[in-house]
Amino acid sequence: MIPDVSTGTSPRPLLAYLYGPGRREEHEDPHLVAAWDRAGAPDPGRDPGATIGRLAARLDQHAQMRAAEIGAPPPSRVWHCSVRTAPEDPLLTDDQWAHVAQRIVAATGLAPTDGPGCRWVAVRHAVHHIHIAGISVLPDGSRPAMHRDAARAQAECRAIETEWGLRSVGQGERVTTSYPTTAEIIKAEQQGWDQPSRVWLQQRMRQALAGASSVAEYAAALEADGVQVRWRTDETGARVGYSLARPGDTGTSGIPLYFAAGRLDSALTLPRLTALLEASASTEPS
Repeated sequence: MIPDVSTGTSPRPLLAYLYGPGRREEHEDPHLVAAWDRAGAPDPGRDPGATIGRLAARLDQHAQMRAAEIGAPPPSRVWHCSVRTAPEDPLLTDDQWAHVAQRIVAATGLAPTDGPGCRWVAVRHAVHHIHIAGISVLPDGSRPAMHRDAARAQAECRAIETEWGLRSVGQGERVTTSYPTTAEIIKAEQQGWDQPSRVWLQQRMRQALAGASSVAEYAAALEADGVQVRWRTDETGARVGYSLARPGDTGTSGIPLYFAAGRLDSALTLPRLTALLEASASTEPS
């Protein structure tokens, strides 16, 4: 479960994206799963009488009251956190996602359980993730104590993973694969891809490994599956690592975007891959 935290200056564009069809019509049934006050938070996804503008105004009420006092809204007041489960995790219900959202806003200090909190909503427009959109302004116009909010969100997600038996995607030796960032997921949506490049490459790494008995066979299987392989060598020309790219995934300059193998799966860096294949070959019957 990966939380990705960012900030912004206006709630309406964010809500328009969350409730919109998506860049490739990928958003399905956008609706609220939780809010600071379900009775006071209109849901444009399920309530025909609700509008994005009305929801944005309700969310931003305390910030606008503060703006009337000081002449401008507090800076970077929009707090946004997308939360995604790993691809192999079971699908969570709306009630479960509501619980996740409530725990994250409490853990980060946006809406603590032991004091006044900010206004926020959690919107679901896909089966595997939600978006929490909040305004980091308290009812009295002050700002909440949200120091290290991203780290606190990560810690809360690690606790939820443990309690619910979800795949852990935190840092450490026990975790071997990484999950795509929000930017990577949005890029996949824009390109019309079913999966972000990181997930696409991870799957092909595992498929190539399943049928390989040597590094050469592994690399050949990747290339046969359309993966671009780039080797890193030392001063003697010996291979010491490798990176992978998805065809068509390029940067603004048109150059392919390569992921180091260790960023995709730390168990399949070149030294570990070599050791794994050699160990597998040594155990095969002669």
